[in-house]
Amino acid sequence: MKNLLRLKKYLLRYKRKMLYGIVCIILTNIFAVFAPRFIGNAIDVLESPFVMSDVLKNVGLYILFAALGSIFLFLVRQNIIVASRIIEFDLKNDYYAHLQTLSRNFYNKTSTGELIARGTNDLNAVRDFLGPGIMYSINTFFRLFFAVIAMLTISPNLTLLALLPAPFFSYAVYRIGKSIQKRTKSIQESYADITALLQENISGIRVIRNYTRESHETEKFEKINQTYFRKNISLAKLQALFFAILTALLALSLIPVIWVGGINVVNGTMTIGDIAQFVIYVSMLSWPIISIGWVTNIIQKASSAQTRLNEIFDAKPDITDSLAMEDLPENVRGRIEFRNVSFHYPGNEEQDVLSNISFTIEPGSKVAIVGATGSGKTSLVNLIPRLYDPQSGTVLFDGRDIRTIPLANLRQHIGFVPQTNFVFSDTIANNIDYGVTTNSDHLDHIIEASRIANLYDDIMDFPDGFETMLGEKGINLSGGQKQRTCIARALAWKPELLILDDALSAVDTSTEAGIFEALLEKLPHTTLLLISHRISTVKNCDRIIVLQNGGIAETGSHEELLAKENIYAELYTQQLLEDEIQSIN
Repeated sequence: MKNLLRLKKYLLRYKRKMLYGIVCIILTNIFAVFAPRFIGNAIDVLESPFVMSDVLKNVGLYILFAALGSIFLFLVRQNIIVASRIIEFDLKNDYYAHLQTLSRNFYNKTSTGELIARGTNDLNAVRDFLGPGIMYSINTFFRLFFAVIAMLTISPNLTLLALLPAPFFSYAVYRIGKSIQKRTKSIQESYADITALLQENISGIRVIRNYTRESHETEKFEKINQTYFRKNISLAKLQALFFAILTALLALSLIPVIWVGGINVVNGTMTIGDIAQFVIYVSMLSWPIISIGWVTNIIQKASSAQTRLNEIFDAKPDITDSLAMEDLPENVRGRIEFRNVSFHYPGNEEQDVLSNISFTIEPGSKVAIVGATGSGKTSLVNLIPRLYDPQSGTVLFDGRDIRTIPLANLRQHIGFVPQTNFVFSDTIANNIDYGVTTNSDHLDHIIEASRIANLYDDIMDFPDGFETMLGEKGINLSGGQKQRTCIARALAWKPELLILDDALSAVDTSTEAGIFEALLEKLPHTTLLLISHRISTVKNCDRIIVLQNGGIAETGSHEELLAKENIYAELYTQQLLEDEIQSIN
């Protein structure tokens, strides 16, 4: 239950609505508890010579009190339930905003399906607690409080007799409630598994079909769904037992009340109207007592859900701004320097991916990084925009340690195209314009960026041009078009440093050459850091850095490295042979 205290700030934020709702709950119960008095009075009037006006008066007052109770019940829902919906809105916004702050390492360890499940199913469970859970908990307390007081005014002895089953209610709630919480948490975990598998399979449906694994994936889903189904059935059985026990105890409590009450009527110590009122009050307690089980279920679900949500909210980004940070000056040049940088991925401390790396990239220069798979190329460029921080050494941007530059300020000067291309289900124009925050001419810079990326002609071939809607993950684009769209997106905001991490692998050599020539011509002052496996891509760069086993093996221009007849020369010779074999075939 302590984990639900995290919701305190949201409840305080809308305390006025909550307080209005509580006041309305109190008034609802006052009118509801007083109404049976008039029924009892009407019955007592009927026992003796009566005046019809007295009967009508009591019936009229009963109807009035019932109507007022209904009005205030409406106001209860208008305040507490509406407040719960508003808090749900805030929670979802806070959840999404927090996800935006988390570092890449968090997403490496947490599946998308898990995050979706917590942001939907778990948040809904918490909302149920904030709305119906709180409303019925408070309503149960005041209904019991006022009803018991009314019963005591009729007969204290009969009231104690009616409340004898109360300890059994409490024990049942305690014992079964613990089991409900345990099973609820297990169900929510199974729901997350289903969501994760569903999201993965829908995203990878083309691969599944290519390998004709539809039946295999269907069987896998059925197994997980069967587990989820069994857990839900188990919980449903437990809840059914819970409500059955509560209902039975309540029914049993009426037997001694009617028996002893009947004796009191015969003895003349109570009237039939008193007994009628008393039975109504006992019946009136039925829903509050039964709702204890329902509310307990809501609270247990919310407790489990909030525990899972707290795990996300408690996750802290590995990369953060500090108070001592200062923005870069306006005249950013794009100079990069690595000083004795060593890096390993979190959780793999024993193996350095980069070891004692030192080099400088001057503003406006075009530098390539090559090396075998696993040599550390991508890890190196990931350090520049601070997707990760090195464990030792320093990375400098324009002479400043990047850890002293605010993340947003640093990254707005870097155009980064990673290996994995991603486009949004939006127009091509909006995809290219995605990172631009200035009020410059919307179309001009999009056209210019698309021309440099050698994408303009392809876009013009689409029926709607730049307004062409892209399918999920750019399904209506080829691999090369997706890569060039991502390059255009990075170019659109005219960064001082452009990083292309194997971003030309899906285009042919002539298109690649055209893009490189356009970059040299249109962006002569932009620093370019290029990762590629193709020698044809990197040979025109000012300098080439060759990585091997996480260290710099050699560096120089294309001609200088060929003259050394070392790693780079071997790569060049190997690619020449591959090209010759391809041309023969």
